Amino acid sequence: MQLIEEHTEARVQRDAPEILAIGGGKGGVGKTCLAVNLAVEIARRGWRVIIVDADLSCSNVETVLGTRSDRKLDDFFYQRGGKDLRQIVCETQYDNLQIIPGTTGLLDVANPRYQQKVALIRELQSLDADLIVVDLDAGAHLNTLDFYLMTETNGILVLTPEKTSIDNAYKFLRASLFRRVERFYQSPELALLLKRIESLREFLECVKTSSTFDGETKESVCNELVALARAMKPRIVVNRARNAYEAQIAANIFSKHARQNLLIEPENLGYLVFDNRVSETINSGMPLVVSYPKLKISQCIADLASRLGYF
Repeated sequence: MQLIEEHTEARVQRDAPEILAIGGGKGGVGKTCLAVNLAVEIARRGWRVIIVDADLSCSNVETVLGTRSDRKLDDFFYQRGGKDLRQIVCETQYDNLQIIPGTTGLLDVANPRYQQKVALIRELQSLDADLIVVDLDAGAHLNTLDFYLMTETNGILVLTPEKTSIDNAYKFLRASLFRRVERFYQSPELALLLKRIESLREFLECVKTSSTFDGETKESVCNELVALARAMKPRIVVNRARNAYEAQIAANIFSKHARQNLLIEPENLGYLVFDNRVSETINSGMPLVVSYPKLKISQCIADLASRLGYF
């Protein structure tokens, strides 16, 4: 049975799915709630969406979505030989929306080898969908960073107006950039420097004054570092804001830190207004856009979908 009325406009299928990774650093800021509701809203508009629970230790997308699957992401990691993620994709109760359920949280699955993560990322990029929404774990663990960096220009960072959340989102973005630099160079010397500094500007100064590199190499490395940073264009969503003004202030503070210290220019995608019925919808397993489509917060989610280009 179709639980959500689809929009009737014809959709052009994409050659490859867009991957939208949703992170933010601090736990409890609403990443999963946003991921689920955004996926449902975009699927409602006729786009083929797959939501992936990439929290490898404490998955809960199924709970928020109100569905249960007999397959888990564990099955993918346990596959021998060639990996096939299509075997893990499950249907949901919503048209155009499928799910790749999270793991059981067992220790060996919660800490996959790098080769396993590469295989998962490769398989995600080959799935038959218009959009893949990836709900990430809290914190800045290597697993989370590597999944966020699947597509550095299409990531969403969720934060709340509180200073602690803004600080944690900035630290997550900084860790993502430094992880990208580390993977780009695979240099022990640069990896050592990365552990000692707190901003890209400080990192650039360390490179310029380092005796490890000659002048030409220093200039080349600095130019590459700036290019790596400026290529990252995270999108900010401020959750639990009382109004648009409060959300804008939080986004401005975060963007200022990112711009000044990391040379990254984030995009303010939008905000979600505070609503005390969010907990109710999570407990009931009925997403906001389904149970309360006329609420202001549901309209905020609809606006985000449109700004992402899913009309």
